[in-house]
Amino acid sequence: MAVMLPMTAFAQAGGPGTTIAHIVQPGETLFSIARRYGTTVDAITHVNGISDPRRIYVGQRLLIPATIEPPAAWVTHIVRPGETLQAIARQYGAAWRTVALANRVVNPYLLGAGQVLQLPVNEGGAIAGAIYAVQPGETLTGIAFRYGLSSQELAAANGLANPALLVPGQWLFIPGQRPAWMPTPFVSIDLSPLPVRQGQTVRIAVRTDRPVNLAGVLFDRPLRFAEEGGVYYALVGVHAFAEPGLYELTLTATDAEGEQAAVGVGLLVEEGAYGYERIDVPDGRSSLLDAALVVAERERMAEVQSTFSESRYWNGPLRQPVEAAISSYFGTRRSYEGGPYNSFHAGIDFNAGAGTAVRAAADGVVVLAEPLTVRGNAIVIDHGWGLLTGYWHLSSIDVAVGQEVHAGDIIGRVGNTGLSTGAHLHWEVLVGGVSVDGRQWLAAGYPWSDLDEAEGAATP
Repeated sequence: MAVMLPMTAFAQAGGPGTTIAHIVQPGETLFSIARRYGTTVDAITHVNGISDPRRIYVGQRLLIPATIEPPAAWVTHIVRPGETLQAIARQYGAAWRTVALANRVVNPYLLGAGQVLQLPVNEGGAIAGAIYAVQPGETLTGIAFRYGLSSQELAAANGLANPALLVPGQWLFIPGQRPAWMPTPFVSIDLSPLPVRQGQTVRIAVRTDRPVNLAGVLFDRPLRFAEEGGVYYALVGVHAFAEPGLYELTLTATDAEGEQAAVGVGLLVEEGAYGYERIDVPDGRSSLLDAALVVAERERMAEVQSTFSESRYWNGPLRQPVEAAISSYFGTRRSYEGGPYNSFHAGIDFNAGAGTAVRAAADGVVVLAEPLTVRGNAIVIDHGWGLLTGYWHLSSIDVAVGQEVHAGDIIGRVGNTGLSTGAHLHWEVLVGGVSVDGRQWLAAGYPWSDLDEAEGAATP
């Protein structure tokens, strides 16, 4: 059983003696934040260019002036899934309270994977040790015996006031052992990128020492894994409106004998810093904003967006579907006809002229090719592992459902159909049914080149 982590305020260092970042939590004011960090409201407003100190909002990222003088030398440590502040501090021969103070960690028991910590250099070097997750029914005495330690040594290494109170999923530092980050059968859990921003895709790669059935939950959504080259992969889309903060990824592995092991690790979501746009609907198309039409189309798209293929068809970064400049980026908060900014742009708009050839971003199978009310003439391609690409407002559809396509194949032509203000291509990337920023999947931002070298990439 994994321990569920509560949401908490989070601070991250930008480097000792410089500034740190704080994500505003419900109920906080600039005064309470300044008091927490031992600084002043004036100092925070100056650093962040805030004109009205009364107006901050939940999820806002504030820079906090640091007051700690750095020691002679520091090293940078990026938090891995499952690590604790106490364990990291011991590895570097430092007191955990010193590390917490230097990095302005609000809650020393909650770190986010990908968080950057600055630690003072220890002349003796880092202290070797393993990280072990307590399993249901285990005792400190039993764990200590397994590693050849006394329960007193293990309790002292972890600062346990009451060694009898162990919680399943709790992480213990085992001094003198080779680092081992996960309970059996887990070998490693890697998340990329770390930390992740609103609207990005997280790739989860899980390695185990034996075949397992793997289940997981993130953002209260069940994960679907695909196995390739002995590694279990899942792609997760972070919603553009996800609240910045710390979330827990829970994983449960079941082996052939029915033995289960569970683990929970933290994932930090940062603000996406998206802009704002006002959209004025052309005359004659305002009826397309009718709620009934929008709901009906959303239900149709939900059927398509749930598509999941265990085969991976794409290989390498996605290719841009048209050669044209971007006229509107993913994630911008949108107001229609002067209304509230309660929606966001779910794709990327390319300023391509009517009739321009639209090409498949990667190999895949067509799962939708039909006219829709809001999206106009639309195509959706399944690329495997829950990765889909959508092409809206086309003047023509040149493929059919079930057709296999390859990267660069012409699938349609740019148009001005549906709820569109002019000829352009709206290109949308969906991961696990969530619209994400397609720029992360293009050559300039593609973070997962190691997948391209793995064996087993399928072709349609």
